[in-house]
Amino acid sequence: MDSDDAAKRSIELQSLVDAADLPDNTRRVYAAQWRQFAAFCAARASLALPARPRLVVVYLAMLAEEGLSAAMLRGACTAIAKAHELRGFAPPTNHPIVVAWRRRLIDAGAHAPQRAAELTAAQLAQMISVMGGDLVDLRDRALLLLGYAARLRRAELVALNVADVVHRDDGIELLVPARRIVIPSGVYPITCAPRAVRSWIDAAALTASGPLFVGINRWGQLGGRLSDRAVGLIVQTRARDAGLSMKGISADSLHVGSRDERRRL
Repeated sequence: MDSDDAAKRSIELQSLVDAADLPDNTRRVYAAQWRQFAAFCAARASLALPARPRLVVVYLAMLAEEGLSAAMLRGACTAIAKAHELRGFAPPTNHPIVVAWRRRLIDAGAHAPQRAAELTAAQLAQMISVMGGDLVDLRDRALLLLGYAARLRRAELVALNVADVVHRDDGIELLVPARRIVIPSGVYPITCAPRAVRSWIDAAALTASGPLFVGINRWGQLGGRLSDRAVGLIVQTRARDAGLSMKGISADSLHVGSRDERRRL
């Protein structure tokens, strides 16, 4: 297959997982992972569906080299398998060579010492700059900027309720257990955490008694409170969408690093 045909086929297949019967947050992540795999195949003038097992191994090795977590590698395998199942093909992820390499790569990532990489203000701004304006983008923008500005851990982020956000003329104040965190308005509107939080609350019409960060299905309907695992997937997916090096990037990257970096947003 030549590169033009591969690119055309890739575009046709990229939305294949969007309607899959999966939990909303999982489906969105898998859909993004499938699009990335389809683009990877197109760049190599190879079919994404059905995909050759050895090409899947090369792809997984590339992801591991980029520093993606074991969870993201498993998600990539599941996305590839789901797309094949939807079209009636045997998943290449079940091939012995893929199973062996998958186990090796995932086990290596799961047992390697993990130290969260620090996110710089410039990197976070790059992640924000490639987002659009739909509900998922508004939620993820607010989550990333708030977590970064307040140096919150993933469990603290998903535990927040709308009532924990107090609006002030000069920013917002967070009421978290045992402390209050004042977040002033940012230097730039696009990376201003208070502005992002207000935009998300208003657009989603969140009630004061409910959670601040919730799941969103494919029809834009709101679900229950996000899990702390979802925060990690959001951070890694958004970083990869922005073309950042994935080495050490995780949900913990939101709260590590210097306070001086946070003052640049």
